[in-house]
Amino acid sequence: MLCESCHQREATVHLSKNTFPDGLDQPPTILQAQHFCPECADNYFACTPEMNSDRDLICLSDFFRSKLYDLLEKTHPEAFDNSTTEACHRTSELMRNFLREQLSKAKIEVNEDAFEMLCSDFFCSHHYYCRAEEVNRRKK
Repeated sequence: MLCESCHQREATVHLSKNTFPDGLDQPPTILQAQHFCPECADNYFACTPEMNSDRDLICLSDFFRSKLYDLLEKTHPEAFDNSTTEACHRTSELMRNFLREQLSKAKIEVNEDAFEMLCSDFFCSHHYYCRAEEVNRRKK
């Protein structure tokens, strides 16, 4: 599938807006799905107000992020599966827990706002999608 923005590169970032039914035993209903390449997704996140709250105000260093991705790939290779909406939901939760655990191990204390900014940098930026492409390419 091609990126719906540039129509040139493969879409590897899949966003959806969902509504959640009253019962937890029912799956969410997808209202809108968007498919971007990593470059266009990063631009989308940066230009969309609700996705841009204090974006990049606090971020991981390239070195630390790379080390986290290395460890994540080794311990949770499924974290780089963004092939379906369900996989994205699982990945998001797994990566939030992983990041919280690694920050704790590194004795880095952050409040919830700062943690959300770090999450955005860790798995909502082009860095993650580039690594996911690399990981998935090696699997083939």
